[in-house]
Amino acid sequence: MYYKNWLRSAFLLITFLLFTSFSAGDKFHSPATEEAHLPKGVQLTNKHSDLPSLKPLDSMMNRVIRNLRLEGATVALVKDEKLVYAKGFGYADKEGKVKVEPYHRFRIGSVSKLITAIAVLKLVDEGKITLDDYVFGERGILKGKPYDKVSNRNIYQIKVKHLLNHTAGWSLITYGDPMFIPHKIHKMDKVSYPIEFDDVVKFVLTRHLPYRPGTRFDYSNFGYCLLGSVIEKVTGDDYEEWVIDHILAPNGVKNMAIAGNFEKDRLRNEVKYYDYSVDNQQLSFTGSGKMAYKPYGADDVTMLGPAGGWVANSVDLMRVLVMVDGYSKRYKDILSADLIKKMTGGVGGINQPLGWRSVRGEHWWRTGTLSGTSALLTRDEKGYSWVVVSNTTPRRGSFPSTSRWAIREAIKQIKNWPSHNLFDVAE
Repeated sequence: MYYKNWLRSAFLLITFLLFTSFSAGDKFHSPATEEAHLPKGVQLTNKHSDLPSLKPLDSMMNRVIRNLRLEGATVALVKDEKLVYAKGFGYADKEGKVKVEPYHRFRIGSVSKLITAIAVLKLVDEGKITLDDYVFGERGILKGKPYDKVSNRNIYQIKVKHLLNHTAGWSLITYGDPMFIPHKIHKMDKVSYPIEFDDVVKFVLTRHLPYRPGTRFDYSNFGYCLLGSVIEKVTGDDYEEWVIDHILAPNGVKNMAIAGNFEKDRLRNEVKYYDYSVDNQQLSFTGSGKMAYKPYGADDVTMLGPAGGWVANSVDLMRVLVMVDGYSKRYKDILSADLIKKMTGGVGGINQPLGWRSVRGEHWWRTGTLSGTSALLTRDEKGYSWVVVSNTTPRRGSFPSTSRWAIREAIKQIKNWPSHNLFDVAE
């Protein structure tokens, strides 16, 4: 009898242990807990977001790569201010067979304008300047050369807010974008190569101002480059250094910098750029007289800095976004609620957003384009925010619309989101 009771007890114990083992295994692999306990302060790789529940994002981004015929892209997605996904697709360096990882850095084109707008508005928040400060003249921030050769008195009516919302009065119709016409400036103003930003300023200010400031929207890279000069004048510091020291680094953004112009100037972990368009050769901006491959040497990307010259990885771009997303659920916005409202709702009679390209309700977005670069940064509805950046000029289709569609479709398909916050993991 004792022997039988002992066998029965042993059998029940073994059954219990087997059952709990399988149950624990099933629980570990369930969608709600599929992410492991992740170490902190590490370099994020694709493996950190390689979770079964997030496969719709992988699938939709692979479709984007195929449909637009991109060489590579980087994606990051935030849900309720937690970074839940960061992944690379395709090649960072096609020739070297280097695959894109979340730590790879890309030129971000005009997404740079959002960085500059945040910096200017931070100075406003600190009481260093106001949106209604004049930019030029004795009452203005920028005085002396090269800002003193002004014939049109309307120039003296340009305010900081007009540069931020593209209503300063300039037009691209007559001469084209002044940030991309070095040879015209060289010929018309008899200035030597390389063309400096002071040469561009003189070229613009000594010519006609088509519209009275504040009355008409006309997209202006030049206006945002001037905002870089405003920041330098007010702070007494270099634009790039001040933004890094006072905006980016204090908020954990460690991998952003102004781009170089040539392939030899690529930064650490920066991708290579590819432009397969029919006009991907252009006269070099240096004045050498030689044709250059457009991503490297056709345009002065470094001089374009405040308007289009920053390099970043997708994780840091999402860190920037949560600084000013208006949610403050996990991360407090670095700007006051009033200035966040002005960023999205606009100021003055023409209510264009400041830094953002467009705002429609809860949906805010910022695009960026250069030769070999396409970017879309989005603060979307229902607590989702995301960014997609490619190192390729699309061979067909629209990068913003295709990317937006793909990410939104993927979000609809995801039933269980990971509980981790990769912001806490990434170095």
